[in-house]
Amino acid sequence: MPDRTRVNVQDHTGRLAGWFILESATLFREDSEYVNDFDRVSVNTRTEHAHQTLYRTAKGQWVLCDWTDYADSTNEYRFISDESAKNWLTLNKEDAAVEKYFGALEDEAGPNLGGRPTIGPRVETRLPADILDRVNAYAAGRDRADVLRDLIVAGLDAQAAG
Repeated sequence: MPDRTRVNVQDHTGRLAGWFILESATLFREDSEYVNDFDRVSVNTRTEHAHQTLYRTAKGQWVLCDWTDYADSTNEYRFISDESAKNWLTLNKEDAAVEKYFGALEDEAGPNLGGRPTIGPRVETRLPADILDRVNAYAAGRDRADVLRDLIVAGLDAQAAG
């Protein structure tokens, strides 16, 4: 059996959060750009010596690796969300990967200037297909996010009424 490299991933406190097998992961290298006639910087860190790479593990987790060119530095690996991975891939012009994992990029993106207002902090969850089908049927043409908010409030009110 060939050698396999297990990479430990830490959480924000430095504790072990998980691991992945390096040889089974897909690697995405950072993009860089010239800031003058001689110096190239990472588009992520905006410096010459600090860098990032992104991995998609065999089980679909996203792992960001921060590393530097300095002697005695170590690579730091951490799990990141799908949204953060999509932003990283987009910034690094990995459009084919964005399309493969998240769908086609829009023709244009920018600040929300008069479009749909932000209601509150973003909350994400995954729903089993049968429940999502029920939500979509219940929504019947209404905005799904609005319907989900209404259903959550109705459930909380019903629980409080007890």
